[in-house]
Amino acid sequence: MTTVTSYTPAELVARRELILAKHGMSLSEFADKASQYALVGDEWQAWEDLESIEFLLTDC
Repeated sequence: MTTVTSYTPAELVARRELILAKHGMSLSEFADKASQYALVGDEWQAWEDLESIEFLLTDC
């Protein structure tokens, strides 16, 4: 059985800020590194999470 988790826009924004703070980068810095394939280690997972958050926030 699949579990569905719902988040409020505020929770998504808080999660995004937590990810950015953990990696010490802004969203634009993350995007620049991703476009240059320069992400390393867990930055790739963080970038995927950030992309998902952006998708969900644009759907609000």
